[in-house]
Amino acid sequence: MAKEKLKTVANQNGEILQNASGADFQAGYSEVTETRGQSSVLETMLDRADVFRKQQAQNDNNGDDNGGDYPGPANFGCPAVFENTTDDEDNLPQVYIDIDEVSKRTHIEKNELVALCEGTAQNVAIPTDLASLNGFITVNQGAASTAGKLAKRKILPPEARAYFLKKAQEYGYLWLKGEVQLGNEIRAIITRKGKRTDLKVASDNQPKINKANFDGVMTELRSKKEILRDDYGIGNTQARQLTRLTDYLVERELKYALANNDTLSRNHALSFLNLPPEPTDEEKAEADVEEAQAQTKAKFNFETIRSAIPFESLKKRKLKNSISYCSLFSCFGTCEYYLEQHGFVCKVASEYDPDVAKYYVAMNKMRSKYPVEMIQGDFKKTFKKVVKAFRNNSCCMVVAGIPCVTFTSLKAKKWMDQEELTLVFWFVQFVKATRPKYIVTENAKQFFGFSFPMDMDLTGHPLAKMMQAKLKGRTIGQYLRDELEPLGYTLNFAIEDGCFYGTSQSRVRSIMLASKEGVWKWPCAEKFAKPLLEAIYHLPSSDDGDSGIKYHEFEPLHSDPIKADKIKEALEHTPTGCRSKDNDPKYQLSGFGCYAGNGSRKFWDRPSNTIDSSNGSVNGLRTIHPGRPRKDGTYSDARPLTLLEVILVNGLPQNYKIPEEFENRRSFVRHGMGQVFLPRLLERICLEIPVGDDGWEEMDTDPE
Repeated sequence: MAKEKLKTVANQNGEILQNASGADFQAGYSEVTETRGQSSVLETMLDRADVFRKQQAQNDNNGDDNGGDYPGPANFGCPAVFENTTDDEDNLPQVYIDIDEVSKRTHIEKNELVALCEGTAQNVAIPTDLASLNGFITVNQGAASTAGKLAKRKILPPEARAYFLKKAQEYGYLWLKGEVQLGNEIRAIITRKGKRTDLKVASDNQPKINKANFDGVMTELRSKKEILRDDYGIGNTQARQLTRLTDYLVERELKYALANNDTLSRNHALSFLNLPPEPTDEEKAEADVEEAQAQTKAKFNFETIRSAIPFESLKKRKLKNSISYCSLFSCFGTCEYYLEQHGFVCKVASEYDPDVAKYYVAMNKMRSKYPVEMIQGDFKKTFKKVVKAFRNNSCCMVVAGIPCVTFTSLKAKKWMDQEELTLVFWFVQFVKATRPKYIVTENAKQFFGFSFPMDMDLTGHPLAKMMQAKLKGRTIGQYLRDELEPLGYTLNFAIEDGCFYGTSQSRVRSIMLASKEGVWKWPCAEKFAKPLLEAIYHLPSSDDGDSGIKYHEFEPLHSDPIKADKIKEALEHTPTGCRSKDNDPKYQLSGFGCYAGNGSRKFWDRPSNTIDSSNGSVNGLRTIHPGRPRKDGTYSDARPLTLLEVILVNGLPQNYKIPEEFENRRSFVRHGMGQVFLPRLLERICLEIPVGDDGWEEMDTDPE
């Protein structure tokens, strides 16, 4: 039942006898919450507006409580009057606007004000044909602008300004939703490299050519710039903005506007693209940098010494005298992809897995001017060979990606019996034997704070027991400090997320920089994280079929075609950033949901979550492509990221080439791509190496 109505009326002089406060008005709107539906927030607003109009019409017919005619919306004696009522759901109080008075005070035409106050209810469906869509956008943008200006006119009473603010938000929402649709249309334009002007010349020399057919051909051969100018009436800059606008951003912009009593803006909506990542509950443990730092500092206190020089000022640096380095636990070598162009040359590498070692050597042959001495085998058994090679090749730096499997939150059940547990001690022995000038180590975010308490019973786990005896209650971070600082090293510890260092991936790692030449500063972070769309949005959708682009093939979702079809259908009904288990029951996947991120789509406007070794699995942790909305309400790209997309999200270039002998081993390559030390991060780290400003020169061309 609705609450009993208490009418508010105005006297002949237009003075408000009784009204609801602005706080009450805002409270009604503050109940609006963001939901997944395309126009769910707007529909809530419009439902309320519809109730208002019906009640208003009834009041016009019935008159007021004093027996007189209750004035209609365009014939009031004051700019704004509230009817202090709420509906069954305690929605907002009613507001009546005096069109004559508002027009007189603001010099806005009465018919424009009537349209402004009565609009937004009929045009919820976004047009799809270009002519109607352009008109829809123009009308709603203009109405939003007018209402926004009225909301700021202090000549109007607060209640009227609040009313027009809400109108500006409603129209602004429709305007931006229309622009999202326009952006979808623009993205569908086929990119061409200019018009065939030679055909025009040929036409001029052949008077008898069918001009109608020729004009049609020339129209089809227009460049994208010409199409935007002729058909859309916009330039490249605005087109780029429109193609970046998404439904998610508009919903977020509306939520922001409601919370801050502000109008909607395309530029502000686009600003949400580069905000730092907001991890979901199941990903928070892997992506929360501050929590990782706090947990480690509670056990091992450190402060990161940081550079204030942005990467843009350093990216063309090249060492005058190259630095030779040794790569320990080298994996594929992808982490070192950008180093040689800056003067860092790998002369020695050590890797346990024979196939991985072959991949590294093959990659080095394609990328480097210099041969690498690969020493394959168990590091404990090849230790002396690696030390000798380090000395023979005059290396002065070591890059060590110590295997992290035993230090992550996802370690195996028998992790205490894994050989990788003790490699940190062998690494320290290597440093003592070779005394490099510079050291970089990378590991899981838990690495520096890891320890075995002395009172912990490790009977039956000889490797863990040996580590306990070596650490003597210390953390690994404290152990490294105690062992390396007496050798003359200045240590700089950091726990940071790679998405702030040029990569569209949230990957939190523990990294130690050590130098005998002074402090090796941690590189300057970007202000905003790099979103996923900057890495892969340009690639064609799987809806378009085989793109023909190297490594962008779309792999089967399941070996059983029937199950593959069911998975595809479920994922097509899964919106960007959502998971299949949140779908309608008919579009959910059984066997998904051990973690909330399983079977989930990634977000466009955030960095990808960590790319792990299961990046090609449908049931992996948020491995599914973000997708693009279709006109029927489903989403494209119902699949995990392609191998090329994984390569790009790791920060490697699109022209990255897999060694020929591994072309047919895509699962092997995917597994290796899940174990990388992000190459863009390592590049930035190495550009801060303490050799002094006079140790660098400027490149003639831009680096890769």
